[in-house]
This record gives sequence, structure tokens and C-alpha cells, in this order.
Amino acid sequence: MAKLMDMTDGSPSRLLLRLAWPAVVGNLAEQLYLLADKAIVGRYVGAEAFSAVGAVSAPVFVFMSLCIGTQTGIGILTAQYYGAGDHRGVASVIRNGAYVILLGSLVMTLLAMFFSEPLLRLLGTPESLMADAVTYMKIYLAGLTSISVCFSCFHVLRALGNSGVPMAVVVFSSLLNVGLDLYFVAVLKAGVAGAALATALSQTAAAAACVIYGFVSVPYFREAFRSLRPEKDMVRRTVLVSLPAGGQNAFTYISGSLLQSIVNGFGVTAIGAFTATSQMESLIRHIYLGLGAASAAFTGQNMGAGLERRAREGAGAAVRISAAVSFVLAVTFLAGAGPIMSVFVEDPAMVELAARGMRILSLFFVWMGTAQVFHHFLNGAGDTVYPLVNGAVEAAARILFAAALALWIPGGGVGGIWTATGLAWLVSAVSVYLRYRQGRWRGKSLVRKE
Repeated sequence: MAKLMDMTDGSPSRLLLRLAWPAVVGNLAEQLYLLADKAIVGRYVGAEAFSAVGAVSAPVFVFMSLCIGTQTGIGILTAQYYGAGDHRGVASVIRNGAYVILLGSLVMTLLAMFFSEPLLRLLGTPESLMADAVTYMKIYLAGLTSISVCFSCFHVLRALGNSGVPMAVVVFSSLLNVGLDLYFVAVLKAGVAGAALATALSQTAAAAACVIYGFVSVPYFREAFRSLRPEKDMVRRTVLVSLPAGGQNAFTYISGSLLQSIVNGFGVTAIGAFTATSQMESLIRHIYLGLGAASAAFTGQNMGAGLERRAREGAGAAVRISAAVSFVLAVTFLAGAGPIMSVFVEDPAMVELAARGMRILSLFFVWMGTAQVFHHFLNGAGDTVYPLVNGAVEAAARILFAAALALWIPGGGVGGIWTATGLAWLVSAVSVYLRYRQGRWRGKSLVRKE
């Protein structure tokens, strides 16, 4: 029997830390997929192959955004039904969410197969990188259904207060991915195609492990599929909750793709440096996302139980934890950005430029963390539309600041890209905090405890 956690009673800080640390470890291990691909490709194939893999990072997640939104929606609904004590509702979310995620991932996979190359050309990917970039993107996204199933299971388990199993599964699949990367790229000399295949196979193994665990150890999974009949109302509810989250993620990755198009104009060295800082930014973002996932589960359970005041206490605790983490990270990168970034790529010019970018970004980490905490709070409370609005605001700010600082201001150069990203985090944090203070999330719980 799986160990689940009721977060409607007890110290908010302790519960958040207890749920967050495995989520953070799991998220960081998850990032080993792309990190291993880039690092191993960079060392065994070359700097241009490294840049080619980096050039597809944001476009890949544009196609994944709908699936990511569905995973988020399933997690929100699970937490609220569990907090309300509606166990049949939890099972219904799992069953109907499975249909939504399978259909959505199939549609996005087909779109990716047809539009990967046109999208990369639209973004101005250099011709020298195009063949490798298209190959990597198509093979990686061929495994989108496995990725979606895997992370849907993770969201359900975390919403139920179990983040230990997702952590263990991700660590296992990440280590498997590194091993397969080395075998396909270093031994078989399969290049970027081998790196993408290693990731797809590892994700498939993770999905299988998570589904098996769910059916063996979590009664809600078995109850969910005693009937295979979809329920129109729950499918509709899942879609309505998921679409804003998917849209918010789409805005994030579309803005990242547009930034990539700006960076592409500065040449291969800038692309490599931006690839390295984007990967490190993603690692750091996933620290805050782990805390955010804990905050969303805490908020969802308490809103489902009708405990709005306790939900607010959880938000305050999460902000304090985030601020402490931000301080440690900022000091670390201000002091040692160069050696850290040399892990990603060996080219001295790329390392120097990437270190400069990380020192700039480190000054804004506190705003990234604050934005993530309140974003996840609103989602957990059922106020799922405003994070979409906030995502659009952040994306617009990121592009406008980047255009101004990197292109329009004389002498701005590629360094303006990183400053623009930091300023966009600040804008996002202010926007989502004002929404929290207005209190319009009150009364938006998706399910009420009778």
C-alpha cells in the first residue's frame, strides 16, 4: 500500500519540505535527460552537435505544452478531490485524465513529425545545425506519449502526498538514460540520433515502472479502471482545467523559442553559451518547480477541504523557503559560474560567455522562485485561468526586453538576453503576487467538501 500524505493538518513548513525535497531531487534527476544528451554529445560529437541539441530545447517543449498542461490539471483535480475526501472522484480523475493525456499526446506527436523542420527554419536555426536538430527533435518527440503517461502518474502521486516514488523512478530512468547515451553515442557512434533514442527509451521504462507501481500499490489506480467508460463531465472538467496550464507553458516555451531565434543571429558561440545557460536555468527552475508542486498539492488539498486560511499559510511558508534557496544559489553562481558552466561545454569562448550569463541570471533567481510559488498556489486553489494570463505577460516581457536590450540598444549584444529573462521573472512575480493579494482565487475551488 502506497504511503500517502494528508496535508490538511500539521505544520505547513514541515509538510512542504517533506513533500518538496523528493520532488526537487526528482526534478533535478529528470533534467539529466537533456543534460546528459547535451554533455555527452558535446564531448563525443562536437560543439556544433551540442548547439544543435540545444537549439531544439524550447521548440520541443512547445509541442509538449498541451501534455504538460494536462498533467498539471490532473494533479490539481486529484489534490482537491483527495482533500475533500471524495475517493470516487480521485479514481474518476485518474481514469478520465488518462484518456485526455493519451489523445493529446498522440495529436502533438503527429504535429511534431510534420512541423519540426518548418518550425526550426522559422526560428532561424543555422543550416549547419539543421539536420542534427531535426533528427533529435523528431526522435525525442516520438516518445511523447511515454513522457506524458510517466509525468501524469507523477502528478497524481504528488497530489496524494507521495513524492518519494516519482523521485525514485526518475533517478532510475535518468541513470538508465546516461548509460544508454554513452552506449549509443560513445560506443556505437550514433550521434544526436543515439542521444534522442536513449532519452525516448528511458522515458518509456519510467512510464512502465510508474504505471505498474500505481496499479500494485495505489488503490485509486485499480479503482479507476474497474470501468473503462469515460465520463463526459470529468473529461470536460479535466480539459477546462488543463488548457490554461498548457497555454501558460506554451507561452513560456514560445518565448524561449523566439529568444533562441534572436540568439541564433549572434552565431554558434552564442548559441552554445545560451544552450548551456538554458540548461542550467532549467535545472534551477526545477528546484522551484519541486517546491511549487508541493505548494500546489498543499493548496489543492486544503482548498478541497475548505481550509482557505491554511492554504494561505502554506503560501507564506513556501515563499520563505524559496527566498532562502535563491540566496544560496545566487552566492554560488556569483562566486563560481565559470567552473560550473565548464561542465556543459569545453569551448573556452562558450564557457566565458555562459558564465557571464549565469552571473546576470543569479541576481534575479528570487523573482523566479516567487513567481513559481504563487503560480502554483493559484493553480492549486483552482484559479487556473490567471496563470495563463500571467504566462502571456511574462512571455511578452521577455521578448520585448530581449529585443530592446539585445537588438535595439547599441552595444547591448547577447548579454541583453539574460538580463531580459531576469526582468521578465520580476514582472511575472509582481503580476501573480498582485492576483494573490486581490484574493480572487477565493471561492474557485473545483470541488467542495460537503
